[in-house]
Amino acid sequence: MKMNKIIVGVIVAVVLFASLPFALGLIWPSINDVRTGETAEYPDLQPQRFAPPNDFDRVFDAALDVARATGWEIREIAKDRGVIEAVATTRLFKFKDDVTITVAREGAAVAVNVRSKSRAGKSDLGANARRIRAFQAELVKRF
Repeated sequence: MKMNKIIVGVIVAVVLFASLPFALGLIWPSINDVRTGETAEYPDLQPQRFAPPNDFDRVFDAALDVARATGWEIREIAKDRGVIEAVATTRLFKFKDDVTITVAREGAAVAVNVRSKSRAGKSDLGANARRIRAFQAELVKRF
């Protein structure tokens, strides 16, 4: 009788483990490339716009400071083009994800767009969207 309970428990555990990827797919979309204003699965992620007196230099410097503060490895800083390239490393499995921050003038305002793309896998389990949200929340605190 005790052995039957163990066998049933093992079967239930195997079925639950096997169905985990399908359950996660219902929670998070199967994407690994998220861009502000362009990823339909995350309509809340939009470019940030900063109105005067915030000028391009001030916004760019703040975005660079936030990127550094998050611990991302800064690969390229091209202020003349308004681009910051970085690599974010996930905590648990140490996956490398590419992050691009673009700062551009839009009329009197300055817009900040962010792209976060996983290098591995078909789904990021929402990590790229969380990364962009955290970056945007920290950037807005600076103004």
